[in-house]
Amino acid sequence: MKEQIEPENYEDDFSFYNINSLIDFVKNNIIQILLFLLVFVIIYIVDHISNINTMLMVMQQQQEPAKVMKKSKLKFKKSRK
Repeated sequence: MKEQIEPENYEDDFSFYNINSLIDFVKNNIIQILLFLLVFVIIYIVDHISNINTMLMVMQQQQEPAKVMKKSKLKFKKSRK
């Protein structure tokens, strides 16, 4: 016959109140935990780079109308002569 797991034995094996079971869990899954935390670091870095890119694009778009205005003034002066 199959052995059934008794609830109290299961609770002794892994429990949030048993610090040794938590330490064992962390030891066994340290790579997975670090990868999980790395996901948030990568998301933060990509978001920061995206914000910098947006600021650069806005600055570039603000400079373009000034260049267009200068060129149009030059064309207007040449056409008047």
